[in-house]
Amino acid sequence: MADTRAWATEARSSEAVYRMLRNRIMTCELVPGQLLTERTSAVQWGLGLPPVRDALTRLVGDGLVQVVSPNAYRIITPLTLKSVNDLFTVWALFGPEMAALGTSRADPEQAGRLRQLMVDGNAVLAGPLDRDQVLRFIHITERTFDLVASASLNDRLLIEVYRSLSGELWRVLALVLISADRVDTFLAAGMTWHSVIDRRDALGVTRLTSQAAAASRASAVRLLTDRTKNGDGVVLPLRR
Repeated sequence: MADTRAWATEARSSEAVYRMLRNRIMTCELVPGQLLTERTSAVQWGLGLPPVRDALTRLVGDGLVQVVSPNAYRIITPLTLKSVNDLFTVWALFGPEMAALGTSRADPEQAGRLRQLMVDGNAVLAGPLDRDQVLRFIHITERTFDLVASASLNDRLLIEVYRSLSGELWRVLALVLISADRVDTFLAAGMTWHSVIDRRDALGVTRLTSQAAAASRASAVRLLTDRTKNGDGVVLPLRR
């Protein structure tokens, strides 16, 4: 692929390798369950071992890759109906409250950044959603909730729980958007967030986050049900 050659020649830093691998995991180009080794990955993309090792270590921290042996890594598998339902069960209890707390405690500078992120996200959703645009929207959404978590001023517990969920949450959201599902729901929620942020409306944020989570869950379950193999709940690779 052209972007692989570009990464191999221009971007050999740990950050660049991390972003490349993370994007491929998010879009299931690296298939759930696929085995990755440091050496094989380095050879495949023409990279040195240190940046590959650093990137894989970060992906383990994101919850997107799990360690199998000292030099072998495996993307967290499988993406199953149960794992997705479990994820959204926890997020439904946790996400809206975090969003409400962070929005109500955000200082003026943080509130301004949140509003701008809403504008940026809506601009992406309003146009054609190819792979790159989906990844751009996911990046904006990550930054939004990272900022909300930081604004909550609850570093020890809340942010730790959020980080344990976020990698898998954004991967599922990417699958939903790549399938062109629920775009209108997210666009409407993003437009409404402007006013609730301005008003520091904790109840409004709770409602919007809950609605978006419920819509994402329904779409993900439907998508995964359609793409399971032999009824065993293992998700097939998603291509677009």
